Amino acid sequence: MYELRRILVPTDFSRHADEALEHALYLGGRFTPEIILLHVDEFPVSPLGAGDVRDAIVEQYQQRKTAYLNEQFDRIRRGFEGKPARLVPQILAGRAYKVIIEESEAKEYDLIVMATRGLTHLSSYLIGSTVERVVRLSRQPVLTIQQGLEVGARVESILCPTDLSPAGNAALSYALSMARQFGAVLYIQYISELEKPEAREQVLARMPDLKEYHPQADEVKVEVFVDRDVEPSNSIVRFADDREVGIIVMSTHGRKGLRRVYIGNNTAEVVRKARQPVLTVSHPFHKRVFAHPLTEKRLPPKGITG
Repeated sequence: MYELRRILVPTDFSRHADEALEHALYLGGRFTPEIILLHVDEFPVSPLGAGDVRDAIVEQYQQRKTAYLNEQFDRIRRGFEGKPARLVPQILAGRAYKVIIEESEAKEYDLIVMATRGLTHLSSYLIGSTVERVVRLSRQPVLTIQQGLEVGARVESILCPTDLSPAGNAALSYALSMARQFGAVLYIQYISELEKPEAREQVLARMPDLKEYHPQADEVKVEVFVDRDVEPSNSIVRFADDREVGIIVMSTHGRKGLRRVYIGNNTAEVVRKARQPVLTVSHPFHKRVFAHPLTEKRLPPKGITG
């Protein structure tokens, strides 16, 4: 069973980040998880911070920022009162995507939950660089949340696209576990190339025994679909919309086995365009990205206790 005991939720305190936190609470609610609400302070790697400038204006700015962060953490904490989760505020310093990945790997979180937009309000077609890099490089599963998704909506179906390669099938375990927990139907989608079309019978013959990915796989209703498209991401997004899928679960890579610094175009496009939450999963063969700690400083939130 895919249990969510420790969830990492990076935040810039935007309303989009607040929505991501609500989704994390909903998904992990049955496990009474510990949710680490992480804010990354990038000042130490800015020109002023790296230069260790300490004039009066900078000191005043740092004091105002500390007060603001405490206010925001307090606001979120008040909203968590009585909810089945333990909220732990945390402030770390460094480049946001590096800090998030380093922290997630060091503590081996069960899930990272991030909004695809933040304070910049960029279009979903211009996905924030922090989110894209985390999806690309993280060895922990990452759930990306689009703006305005209803929290607590019943998940009746889950879509798991795969090219049937070992890397592409990495998401099957998560998809099966979530479908079983939600009592949802699992759609497994295979998209054949237009130049080399494959018959449905050929695809089904290569379909793995799902019990290899989850021991209770036979308790999940599974439907297999074979499509053809020059751009697989288009078929995935269209299928999810047509079937009103609750969550898309997919691997970050497929049979091409590209390094994570070159995230599969299909996965990136689905994260950008899908209206549903997208859970991306990395294959275990991916090694740790950063060999050495990258955070310059660890900043405890003043006046805030776990």
